[in-house]
Amino acid sequence: MNKRYQKVLVLYLISTLVPYTLFNKNKDISLTKSWLPSSLVGYGIFSYGLKVLTKMKKAA
Repeated sequence: MNKRYQKVLVLYLISTLVPYTLFNKNKDISLTKSWLPSSLVGYGIFSYGLKVLTKMKKAA
């Protein structure tokens, strides 16, 4: 994995974990059931978009 994507992954996970822990109304900290899968899907969409935008920028 590209170093740039590794840094983005860490920042993305931190930016989604902090609000999840602060605003979790149920106080159910089951990271594997709700936060982790949704974060990984969100990161996948984000990284794909970043890759597409990078290719578009290089093509222009």
